Amino acid sequence: MPKPDPPVRKAKPVKPPRKVPAAQPVTERPAEPVAAPSAPVAAPPAPPAPVEEVYHPPDVRAAYANNPKPAYPPSARRMGQQGTVLLTVEVSASGEVARVEVKSGSGVDSLDRAALAAVEKWRFVPARRNGQPVAATVTVPIRFQLDA
Repeated sequence: MPKPDPPVRKAKPVKPPRKVPAAQPVTERPAEPVAAPSAPVAAPPAPPAPVEEVYHPPDVRAAYANNPKPAYPPSARRMGQQGTVLLTVEVSASGEVARVEVKSGSGVDSLDRAALAAVEKWRFVPARRNGQPVAATVTVPIRFQLDA
């Protein structure tokens, strides 16, 4: 038996090469004249100078001049007890005592209680920030000393 002829393959059509347009020389156009500004351009404004914050703490000296001294507890006086109580006082913007607590006690409870009771009723010249009254905290020493 004779061998059959191999199948004939069709040739793919060959595409002609694409023509790439030749590079065109770049022609520069002269720059368009820019009109000069009619008025000088102002420089941007300088940033504002930093504001220096001015702070004045509560005036404790005014408190001593206008507020009564704490009463010396009679039992402590009889026993010859003395000491200094340091109080932490939160003063409101209106000058009133918002809160008071013992920062450092005298070692004698009755002296500490007398100091707290007195300073709770005091008035202060409030602290100021940039001229405005503000709340602040101050340490107030109360000294209990018997005269010799």
